[in-house]
Parts: sequence; structure tokens; C-alpha cells
Amino acid sequence: MDNIFVELEARDILSLKCERALLIEIQESDESLTEAESHLEELSSLVMTMGIPAVESIIVKPREKKPGWLLGKGKIEELADLADSVEADVLVFDTELTPTQQRNLERQFNLCVIDRQEVILDIFADRASTREATLQVALARMEYSLPRLTRAWTHLSRQRGGAKGTRGKGETQLETDRRMVQARISKLKKELDKVKQTRHLQRKKRSERPVPSIAIVGYTNAGKSSLLNGITGSDVLVEDKLFATLDPTSRRLKMEGGREVILTDTVGFVRKLPHNLVDAFHSTLEEAVLADLILHVVDGSSDEYQSHIDTTREVLQELGAADVPRLLVFNKIDLPAGEANRQVQEFAYPEALYISVHGELGLEKLEEEISTRLDQLQQLTTLLIPSDRWDLVALLHRTSTVSSEEYVDDGVLLEVWLGEKDRNQFARFIQSGA
Repeated sequence: MDNIFVELEARDILSLKCERALLIEIQESDESLTEAESHLEELSSLVMTMGIPAVESIIVKPREKKPGWLLGKGKIEELADLADSVEADVLVFDTELTPTQQRNLERQFNLCVIDRQEVILDIFADRASTREATLQVALARMEYSLPRLTRAWTHLSRQRGGAKGTRGKGETQLETDRRMVQARISKLKKELDKVKQTRHLQRKKRSERPVPSIAIVGYTNAGKSSLLNGITGSDVLVEDKLFATLDPTSRRLKMEGGREVILTDTVGFVRKLPHNLVDAFHSTLEEAVLADLILHVVDGSSDEYQSHIDTTREVLQELGAADVPRLLVFNKIDLPAGEANRQVQEFAYPEALYISVHGELGLEKLEEEISTRLDQLQQLTTLLIPSDRWDLVALLHRTSTVSSEEYVDDGVLLEVWLGEKDRNQFARFIQSGA
């Protein structure tokens, strides 16, 4: 592997090199102190998920943001003293730093400086498991690193002469490395296109079987994976960490009456999710776009539940899933904070459901509501298929959920879950009153 990619890889696994983080929350002018404290707590959880303990944290409210430095000289000196006193080896800013700001701050502090986007990238890189997710993380890393190549490696300023027409006279190592990274980005995009074509074919094949699909979405750590386990009896990984789920996980659920549905757990949303990661994990998140119903799960015990709802809605809007039918579900209502929040939540969201996956509260009502919503998509239909049309019986078994089957004198009597299109196709076989 070329040296530049070795160095980029070494740079990305920060948890192997950094052990003491100083967290810096930038309080925006329109943000309250309570909101800033909540955001700082979330940053702490992100950094801990990345594997670096936070030894100190501070909230900074700048009078104005400096283009090249983000903060003023006095505040930078204050942070340098604080970093020195707590022996921090990495400074983590809960905002997006420009390449220039990042470079200047690293030189000023003589320490590793990262922003929220790099933290999330590192977590995603560590947890991606499928081929597509791995490629997408690599692409996001390269695109993030390209404008930052001058950041931490002194060898990038060395001059190199031309060779066999591949380099101009006096071309710098930086220019060579930048061209190599751009070539890697191009290669990753081509590989991703191939993987996406395969996934498109798989999804097209799955869509030929009209089993309703339900996407479970929500803010990270809201309890989505626990919910999937709770109502399907599966054993999807559940951790009290942000981004425990990155790759989509689907499970089949057989509901009362014989209807089958597919539930898919998706990556958790988060405040200030970097746009290139929304694009990078579109394959995961687009399950929400293609779903028949979205279960929007909210941590009802969080004081930030409203901002979590708003964040999720914004991401769904960005993905083009704003018009997909949605069921709002408040989880963790058995916790003291959940009970305290419930009265306000019920007033603001009277149509929502309130559950506790771990306390096994409200799950039956949730399944009933899912069934009611799906009734708008499919109806249990009685068909009498003539004895000479076994091909249609086989077709229905392949493409629909058959609830019951009985052989009678006139043929085969089937109870089948059908959508409007399929009911029209089989209209002549529908029994009166069905």
C-alpha cells in the first residue's frame, strides 16, 4: 500500500493513539446553556463510543467565530493551558472545523485536533461490517481527508522531480498524494456502483413478493434494535452505545391472522450528521424511503426528545421519506424520566404510542396498531381458484402471504393478504362478501 494510505489508515484509528480527550462544546448564539450542556453530553458519549475517555470538557461561547482559527487568541491560549493541565492528547470540537482551522489549531496546540465529523467517521469505520458499508466509509474518509492532507504530516511538503511524465517539474509530495487520493476516491465510487447494482437487483427480486416492509428509525440509542428483538424474538446486537447498528438488519414477523411483514432496523440518526455520511449510508437509510410504514422510535426518557424528533424528521425529509406513513413510538416510558415526560408528550402527540421494550409494556398494542395501519395497504381476501389453475395457486404462494388453504369441490379456497393492485388482478376469483 502507498505510504499516504498507510498514514491515512493510521490517522483514522485514533483510539489506538489517543487516551485523554478534552471536549470543547461551541455554544451557538441562539442556543441555551441547557442545550449546550446536553450537546456536550452527547459528544462525550460519541467519544467514549470511539474508545477515548474524556478527561475534561468545557463550553465556549465565542463572541464571533474567526475564519482561520474559529476562536480568538485569548480563548485559544486558555484552552491550551487547560489541555496542558489535564494532560490531554486530543482536543475534540463539537462542531465542524474547516481544514484551515484544523491545521492552525493543531499547530497552535501541538496536539491532535478533531471535530465531530471525524469522531463519527471513526465510529462508522470501526463498526461497518458489510462490503457496501465498508466501501462507503472508506469513500467518506477519503473525501474528508483530501482537503486536510497538509494537516499532520511534514513529509508532504517535500519536493519531487518528474519521472516518466507522471509528475511535473518540482511537483510536491502533497500534489502527488492528492492525486493518489483522488484516484482512490474514483476507484471506490466505481466499486460502490457495482455493489449498488447488485443490491438493486436483490431489492427488485424482494419487491416481487409484496410482503409489507416496516422501517424502524429514530435517534441513535432510542431502543430500535431492542424493539426489533422484542417483537420478532430475534437476537440483533443491542448495546448502550451510539451507533450500535450501522448495517440494516431485517427480520420477518408473522402477525395474528397469518400476515407476514418485514421489519428493518436502521442506523440511528444524530444531530449534525455529516452530509457525506447521509450519502454514504443511503443504502441503510433508504430502507425508510422504500418502506410501507415507518416506526419512528423516540427515547421518551430523554430531556432532548423534542430535538431528537426534529432531527429524525429533518433527515427523513432529506432522504425523500417525508410522505411515508409514520407511527410515532415513545420508548423507555417505565424509567422515572419517561414517566415525568409522558403528560407533556401525550398533549403534544396524542396519536403516539407509549411502550417499554425492556419492561414489555405496550408491545401488544403496538402490534395491533401496526396491523391496523397495514390493513390500509392489504386486505385479507378469500379466493376460489379453479382446479385447472394450479399455476395461480403457486403464484399466490410465491408472491403473497397465504393465511389458509382448503381443497373444495370447485377448486382451492384461499385466504390471502392482497394489496389493491393484486385484488384487481384476481377480482374474478374473489368470493362475494370477501
